[in-house]
Amino acid sequence: MTSFEQRESALEAQFAHQQELGFRARERAVGALAKWAAQRLGKTPQAVESYAAEMVAADVANPSIEATLERISGDLSAASVRKEDVNRMMDLLLADSRNSVRA
Repeated sequence: MTSFEQRESALEAQFAHQQELGFRARERAVGALAKWAAQRLGKTPQAVESYAAEMVAADVANPSIEATLERISGDLSAASVRKEDVNRMMDLLLADSRNSVRA
């Protein structure tokens, strides 16, 4: 294997690793957001966990985070939580998740 091929392979491995970390951080943030939302809705602890698992599964199935945020925002509209608040919370949770995944 040439030096160029080794560098190329290393870069591909690094890219794959970064993608995996990003995926794990996003799913952790979606789960935390869903738990936050479920608590705002007054769900029982068991229902909070169930809602979070459902939201994470839906997010994995759909590559667009917007669909997940729309669904959670729609659920929270009954609790008078604005979409902007949901987006802001997601931004905070995503930043926190990225930091914890990298650690």
